Amino acid sequence: MAWPGTPPARRCGGVSLLELLIAVGVLSLLAATTVPLVSRSSHPTQATEGAERVAAALRLARDESLRTASPHGVAFTPGTASDTLKVYVLNTASPPVPQYTVRNPLSRQLYVETLGAGSRLADARLQAQPVVTGAGNTTALSFSADGAPAITQGSGLLRLSGASARVRVTAGAHIRDVLVAVETGRITIQ
Repeated sequence: MAWPGTPPARRCGGVSLLELLIAVGVLSLLAATTVPLVSRSSHPTQATEGAERVAAALRLARDESLRTASPHGVAFTPGTASDTLKVYVLNTASPPVPQYTVRNPLSRQLYVETLGAGSRLADARLQAQPVVTGAGNTTALSFSADGAPAITQGSGLLRLSGASARVRVTAGAHIRDVLVAVETGRITIQ
């Protein structure tokens, strides 16, 4: 019995099973339509992040060349499922031979990056001949002791001239180019 002036008793609110099933169905429908949109939009991000990794390796090789006054470079190895890039120091033998002893300054591990399968950037890939220069295509780009871009040819380093050297990273239809200016050694991403 209710006292005069008191509100009537209310039923405690809850969610019925039918309401819960409808909410779960709507959320499932939203998730099913959003996932393909997110995966398609990750291609530009993966191309950019892959290009940033390539640029970081090239910058480290150039900086180490200037710091130590010995040639350094980056070797690119395109594969069927994944691609690797490794920073190296060139020994002084004739012909110069890359020695993969350069360490990442942050992790202190040998400087090796992977693009493609087995990496966070599963869709980011390098071209078959990743380095395009005025002298032709190759799989490595070096920097002379004074930081100038070069390629190994014969028994020594050939300094690049003419157009910028380019390393192309793709993810789906998205392309990012890492450019190395031959005059200055400046490394940019386009």
